[in-house]
Amino acid sequence: MDYALFVVLAAAVVFLSIKLSKYVDLLDKTTNVSGAFIGGVMLAAVTSLPELFTSLSAVLFLRENSLVTGNILGSNIFNLAVLGACAAIMFRGFSRAKVGKSNIFTLLCGLAVYALIAVALFVKNIPKLGFINIVSPFILILYVVAIILTPKTEDADDEAKSDITLKQLIVRFIICAILLIGASICLTYVVNSVSDKLNLGKTFAGALLLGLVTSLPELVSTVSLCRRGNFNASIGNILGSNIFNFFILFLADLLSFTKGNTNIYPYFKDGAAGMQSMLLLVLGAAASVFALIMIAVKSQAPQKKLLGHVTTISSGTIMTAAYILFLALSTTLI
Repeated sequence: MDYALFVVLAAAVVFLSIKLSKYVDLLDKTTNVSGAFIGGVMLAAVTSLPELFTSLSAVLFLRENSLVTGNILGSNIFNLAVLGACAAIMFRGFSRAKVGKSNIFTLLCGLAVYALIAVALFVKNIPKLGFINIVSPFILILYVVAIILTPKTEDADDEAKSDITLKQLIVRFIICAILLIGASICLTYVVNSVSDKLNLGKTFAGALLLGLVTSLPELVSTVSLCRRGNFNASIGNILGSNIFNFFILFLADLLSFTKGNTNIYPYFKDGAAGMQSMLLLVLGAAASVFALIMIAVKSQAPQKKLLGHVTTISSGTIMTAAYILFLALSTTLI
């Protein structure tokens, strides 16, 4: 029963994500709202809500904080792998696409958050502000800064045509978003049930199963947007989702004061959960660095096509390989 329900819900998530990406593409091309803002804030917030509800449920009801860390860091490295694969495969379209320089700043904010999480993972008995880890408020600050500095407007695409009015686009976007949230939450609980039957470690289950399933909206939306040639919105979606996911760590830490909960950031020497979190941290940060290189070359030297092609293919391949390497190394820690 669980497996059949999983297939139905996964299909619903894929269908709704394709619809959302279509509406986002039309909003980007028919309004003067920037693709970075539409993808990085609007779509990112919607497609990251499954991670939000899953993580908060893990803290408040399951009291499995390692599931949260694995879910968030696993979702982020998977998102980067998807972006890398799309860029490497569709490198010619990527070279022709307009990519906002604001994505570079978002990536730098993400790398700064990885540095903060590294402090939490590698420093034993790190000080706390009341009941929350001292690094969590700084994660919140970086998230707010990234949102504030995301450009809100840009020139609209005059060639875009749509039979749907702006009001209809917004209404359909909201309806699909609500349905996607519901389907994703149901799908998450089904995956949780399956993971218990498979007896996987909580951090690995969070990274592999929850991280993968809750990233289905980002996966489908990103691939669909890239196929439409809207790499700017697709990059904004991935990077915005990752920053939002980091914000979820702050919220989870804020709510982890209830009796029976432990530190939201496992110490790297605390068994398999700590080692797997360290792997996700190191490989996720490495994937972010190569994403930064790929986007920086595209933004700063768009006229150097050969350099752009080589950088896009190599960086995209490494970003995808980082996730595969995590899966390979984690199987030895189960």
